[in-house]
This record gives sequence, structure tokens and C-alpha cells, in this order.
Amino acid sequence: MSQSILTFMGPMDLAAAVFTLPLFSLVLAGFIVVGILVVPRVRRRRGSGAAPGGGAPLPTVPARYRSEHRALGIGAIAVIVAYAVENVIRGYLLDLVDIVEWWQYATPVFAAVFCLTVGLGLIVVRGTPQPDEPVVPTARRTWLSFGPRAGFVGGTIALVTLLATTIAAGLASSSDERGRFIYLEIPVPNTQLEPLRPWFYGWDFGVPVLLGLAALVLVTWATLHRNALRPYLRPEPVAAERNARTQVASGAVAIATAATLLALGGAFRFIGRYGSMSQLTVGNDDHGITYDMTWRYAEFAALGGGLAPALEVTGFALLLLVAIRLLRRPAPERQHPRPQPSTQPESVR
Repeated sequence: MSQSILTFMGPMDLAAAVFTLPLFSLVLAGFIVVGILVVPRVRRRRGSGAAPGGGAPLPTVPARYRSEHRALGIGAIAVIVAYAVENVIRGYLLDLVDIVEWWQYATPVFAAVFCLTVGLGLIVVRGTPQPDEPVVPTARRTWLSFGPRAGFVGGTIALVTLLATTIAAGLASSSDERGRFIYLEIPVPNTQLEPLRPWFYGWDFGVPVLLGLAALVLVTWATLHRNALRPYLRPEPVAAERNARTQVASGAVAIATAATLLALGGAFRFIGRYGSMSQLTVGNDDHGITYDMTWRYAEFAALGGGLAPALEVTGFALLLLVAIRLLRRPAPERQHPRPQPSTQPESVR
């Protein structure tokens, strides 16, 4: 049986079948991250003839930021693990017939909320000691001060897209006899047939995602806010502290963006699976009658289903890059000498 199936499946069919597995996106993201990290290093060595292990040293990370970096790096891995464990348990170990599996789409969002909450707690409890020598900032710092501009733009686009998709799908959904908004009603025009009601990303799936998004936005903003406003310890290591804060902010934004992309990819898969249906065949293959069904957004549903793997790959790649960047060993810390009375402090942002 399996041999006959493979006989009729071409390379494109096999590739399409593989991309229907969300965890394949994780494997593909792993290869992409390896390429991002390895290829430039190989080119640099070949071009400059540098010895293996050469290259610019990693920046020094002040001790007060190490726990935050480790927490965010481990948290990025935890989001991947939570997503993978949920996918395996739900898909292969549980029988969830007629169960609204809303956690399938909310898991990455709530995992990111938990991760960032831990990082925020470390900033509040351990990352704000009294400065040895107060450093007066020369510019007002806000939650935007250390975050990556491109990261903010990408995260905002992902957030708005998931928000709009969830609300639009909820408005398009219809309820079952138990009042659960889990169906998409697709009429079959010019017939006496009842409308088709496939499962859909309705309110019962989307409301938990919306609640998770609200919590994710709040905890991300709080993390960026507290990371920016805490005082510097001394004038001389300001550059190192600024770099460490930038790493914290970019890591938090990347984790929030990645979780949003994973949830959006799952929603697009669900919508594309049934929302793109356009024909209904009544009867067997030889004597069946095919009817056209109408749903105004069927083309968008099909497009979303095709984009879902790319969104998941991007989300997994972001999480892997955050984990690698924040968990790798920095250069040994150098002891910064105490400033002399005549030393001019570096301008502080």
C-alpha cells in the first residue's frame, strides 16, 4: 500500500506533504541557522587566512546581566520545547475527538509570556543594584532606547497580522449546537444541499490567543521599560552595560516576535486546511456530482496555508539565534579601573 502511494507521489507532492508537519519547520530552521553561523565564518577564514578560532572576541558582559542573558537564552529554547512537546502529545498520544484544541495555537504565546516574565523578575530583583557612582544620563531613556528598530517593526507587523487574522476568523466563524464558535459555514449555491460546516479557527480557538497576545505585549513592554530605566553602576563600563542591555532588549523582542509567528503559522495552517475548500463532490468517483462552493476569502485562506511553513521557520530560526547569542561564553571580563577625579564620564544614553 505504501509503495503504491509513493509511486503516484512526485517530488513536489512529497515536499508538500513534508511541509504539512510543523516540526519539519524546526528542522529546516536548524539548517538555516547553521548556514547563517558557519558560512560567513568559512568565508572569513578563506579570505583572510585567519587561524581556526580567530575572529573578533565576544563583547564583555557585566556580571549583573549574565543571569538575564542566560534566562532569555534558556527561555528561547523552552518555547521551542513547549511547542514541540505539545505538538507530539496532541498529535500522536491523545485522542481529542470533538475537543477544541485552543492550546495548540496559544502554547508558543504563553510560553513566551512565561519566559519574559522570568527575565523581567531577574531585572527587578537582581538587576537593579544601587550604583557605585551615579551616572547622569544625557538623554531620556524609554522602552525604545535599546531595542532594535527592525525588530520592533517586524514584531509589530506579526502582532497586527495575528490580531487581524484572529478577529476576522472569529467574525467569519459560526457556532455549533453547543454554542462553540468552531465552524465555517460554506454554502453550496443553487442547490438544496445543506451548507458545509468544516472546523475553523473561530472564537473558541482565537480568544485564548488574544488573551495571550495581550499578556505578551504587556510583559514585553515591562521588560524593555525596566531594562532601559535602571541606573548604570559606574561611568567607565557604560559601553559594556549599554551593549548588554541591547542584547536583553533584542532578545526579548525576538522571543515575542517568534512566538507570535509560531501562533500565526498555526492559525494559517488551520484556516488554509478547510477555509480554502471550493468544491464538494456528492457520490462516488465514477458517478459523483461536483458542486462549487462559495466563500469570499477562500483565496486568502489558501495563501495563508502556503505561508504557514515560512512563518514557522522564521519563528524557530529567531529562537535558535537568540539562544545561541545569549548562551555562548563571552570574553573574560576585564577589571575596569576606578576613574580618577579628572576622568570625564562617557556620554550616557
